[in-house]
Amino acid sequence: MTVRDLRWRIGGGTLLAMGYFTVHAASKAAGSADLLGLLGFLVAAAGLLLLIGGRRIALALRVERSRHRELPAAIRTAHHARRQGR
Repeated sequence: MTVRDLRWRIGGGTLLAMGYFTVHAASKAAGSADLLGLLGFLVAAAGLLLLIGGRRIALALRVERSRHRELPAAIRTAHHARRQGR
């Protein structure tokens, strides 16, 4: 695991903890606790994704937002076609 990947995972752990404490604070609060709890849950879910996937999650999101999102599938298809032709 690289230092860069470790930093992404530490950031995910931090987001997970922040989300947990936000949900915990929302359960004690009155008023708009439902919205705050939902926000905390979403932050915790994003933190869990980063904690498990590390840097790959950020790279996958960047590829999905780009206009070249079909490029990895096209490369895999061309690679499989070349292997079948051997």
